Amino acid sequence: MNKAILKYKSDTKVYEIQSDNALYHAVINELSISEEFLINENFKHISPPLGDYRLIIETKVNDSPELQSKHFEIKKIIQEIDRSWLYACGHPFNKKILSFVGPYVDFPDGNICEWTSNYSEAEKELNKGKPHIVISSEKVTHSSLSYWPLKKALTVREAYVAAQEHVVALVDLHFFALKVEDSYSSFFFLAKAMELVQAMLPGKTDDRKEKKLPDEFKSRLKTSLHNIMELANTRYEIRHIVKKKQNCTLHKRLNNSEINVYKHDADLLIRFVVCRELAIPWLFQKRGNC
Repeated sequence: MNKAILKYKSDTKVYEIQSDNALYHAVINELSISEEFLINENFKHISPPLGDYRLIIETKVNDSPELQSKHFEIKKIIQEIDRSWLYACGHPFNKKILSFVGPYVDFPDGNICEWTSNYSEAEKELNKGKPHIVISSEKVTHSSLSYWPLKKALTVREAYVAAQEHVVALVDLHFFALKVEDSYSSFFFLAKAMELVQAMLPGKTDDRKEKKLPDEFKSRLKTSLHNIMELANTRYEIRHIVKKKQNCTLHKRLNNSEINVYKHDADLLIRFVVCRELAIPWLFQKRGNC
């Protein structure tokens, strides 16, 4: 009988990990899950500990039906790990918040998503025969950790897969909001998640619910729970668009300050409730880091 090893490797993530512990390895339902980290010399001028991090999942398969079955089993675990990474590292495994490492200059490079251009060629043509300086900047999407994340993520996953339906729904909404954080959809998913958060927090009013939050959470809020719920219902981009039906008056749009406040506080409150429900440690993060 022919046998084979089915193996999946994640795309590499740029991580800065400073831990004296060994890399983690686990077995779940005959699936071997391990992490790999290699220092990347290309980043040594930015930060010596920066390297390429990836997850590897593999298992033995004996025939085609088992190969197909294991594929779907691995796919499901990858989806669960992706969500669990949110509370082990602060971001989904397959999408991290952008962080800029070191000084950088923001300037147009001609790139527009899903469009091609001759920007560089035009720039060269315009500067032909002229003295000029070419400025370059480097963007590095990275996370800084003091621990190997796989063990934490699998602990979160174990709690997530055993959670009640409304908790799983809350995690999913939070996850989707961060997957599409640069679109209106992000506000919509956060608003639905906050409706669940409001129902799950103890207390009859928003003020009483907020007062029962631990001080370390309350001190980090930029506005009140009541104001967050109010924004969700009275801004063009979130839950409702019409302010007055008689003359189709629209709700006003979010300004930059409201966007920052809403995203920050909604994310913080959702994390608090999820961590409480899953009985896992709270993780406070700085933007761009875990």
